[in-house]
Formats: sequence, structure tokens, C-alpha cells
Amino acid sequence: MSNLKQEILKLLKSDRFISGQEMADRLKVSRTSVWKSINGLKTEGYSIESVTKKGYHLKEHPRYISPTALKVLVEGSSLFTRMEYLETTESTQIEAMQKLESQEGAYVVVALEQTKGRGRFSRPWASPKNSGLYLSIVLRPNIPITEIIRFNLFISLALSEALDAAFGVESGIKWPNDIYIKNKKVSGFLTEVVSESNVINAIICGIGINIYKNEDVTALGTATDIESEIDPDREIDLDDFMKKLIHNIEVYYDRFINEPFSSIREEWKSRSIVFNKKLKITETNESYVAKVLDIDSDGFLEVLDEAGEIRRVVSADIEL
Repeated sequence: MSNLKQEILKLLKSDRFISGQEMADRLKVSRTSVWKSINGLKTEGYSIESVTKKGYHLKEHPRYISPTALKVLVEGSSLFTRMEYLETTESTQIEAMQKLESQEGAYVVVALEQTKGRGRFSRPWASPKNSGLYLSIVLRPNIPITEIIRFNLFISLALSEALDAAFGVESGIKWPNDIYIKNKKVSGFLTEVVSESNVINAIICGIGINIYKNEDVTALGTATDIESEIDPDREIDLDDFMKKLIHNIEVYYDRFINEPFSSIREEWKSRSIVFNKKLKITETNESYVAKVLDIDSDGFLEVLDEAGEIRRVVSADIEL
């Protein structure tokens, strides 16, 4: 049986007043049980008002994804089977890695704070408490390791579309792992794999999103957050965003497994911010300036450097 708080939260999200008695009747529990669950939701950060003869109404969502809402999403997911919710951790990537042998299937690790969050090339990712969304997803695709760049492109599209749908922004993708709004980074993800004989047994994808204004993030100069980019009157509903994100990951992961990159290539290009710009590209032993010409069917960039040579970028750090 589902947790009672989860069922009551679903009813409160109906965008109308609902009486305690109606909830009790529909869920076949006592009014006291309903009252206790509502108080439990309040402790998770939900602002719930009670009006005589009208009932309860959800006024505001918490400034973080609540454990109850996350359980609702995972229980209804066609992909994920388990979730781990943490107040604080060094890194959701570390937590997810440590659970690979004890947990089967696909699962999610979410934290309100990371003390040692990191991005690509081991760069630190500022992860202050209740300021962003920090999670790692674990997937088990059993595919050749050469497919990982294609995975990044599908997931970047899933993330960008979810941000736009939930918050009304216009985000863009910087190949291969970053999401930008108005030329500032709002989100990034780190993809790591566990493989054997060049076959991927597990993908661990850590996602960081700047949600609320924070001095640590603002001080970077190159970063932004959702709160700074949306209409001041627009509510930030992280439950709704996570619902859209999980759904998009389910959809695009299924497409990644079953379709070539060409099926999303034009859609991805329409969201890309790397075309028609001079970029600094840093590969293993070399840095150079180049202009992106195209992205090929494998997901690799085709660029024209300042010497007039066309290059194929397989793995690199790109600066706008």
C-alpha cells in the first residue's frame, strides 16, 4: 500500500479545496490519519491552508524536492525502481556508485546539499543547501562503450526540454553536457560508466541545476539560476519540474536505446548554442580556436580551425 502522505499529496495537487472528510472517505482512513499526514507534509515544506467549510488547499511548494513527492514519482515510473533521498552528502555520484552492487535496476539518488559536488574534468560544482537540485541516475543499458556520447546528447535534450516546460525559460545546449540560459550556465551533468570488455554495465549520470539565487553561484560570473531567469510572479514548483524531468528521461532513454542520433539530430541542433561562434576547444594535449560546422551522425562535432583544417571533436572541453 502506498504511503498515505503520498496519496494525500496527490489529492492536494488537484488545484482545489478538498475536505479532510472527503480525503478520508476516498482513501478509506480516519480523519485523524489525514490530519497527521497533512502535518507531516507541512514539516516537509508544503504550505497548506485550511478554510472552514472548504477544506485544505496547497498554497506553496517547498524550496526543494520533498521525499514524499519523489517517492510518488518513482513509484509511478516506468524506468526507475528505487530512490535514495539525502539531506546532505559529499556527492550523489559517490552515493550512486556505492550502491551499484547492492541495488538492481535503475534508481535515483537525490540530495539537498553536496559538500564535494563535481562536474566534468573533476571541476567543483557549487551545491549549497536548498539552492539547487542535485541528483544522480543509474541506468543499466548493456551497450558498447562507444555509445556514451550519444547518451549525453539524448539526456541533454531531455533536460533542456524539461527546464523550458516547467519554468517557461528558453534554454540551450552546449555540447555535450551543459545547459545554458542567455549565455550563462544553469545546469550541467557528469556521465560516468562501469564497463567490462567495452560493454557498459551501468551509467551513472549526475545532474546539477541551479534553482535559487545564491552568492556562491552568482560570484562565478558565468553561471545563472532559474529564479533569476523566470518571471518574478512565477512559482518555482520543483515537484512539477521533477515530474517532467523523470518523464523526459524515461522517454529519451527509451529512444536512446532504440533509435539512432539522427532521429533527434535536427531537434538537438535547434537547441544547440555552439554553432556560428568561435570557440576555444581543449582536447587531451592541445587547445585551439575553431568554428563548429556541424554535428555528425555519431554525435561528434565537425569544426573548422583557424588554419582552415576540418577536425572531428570526439571528447573535449569547449569554452564559448
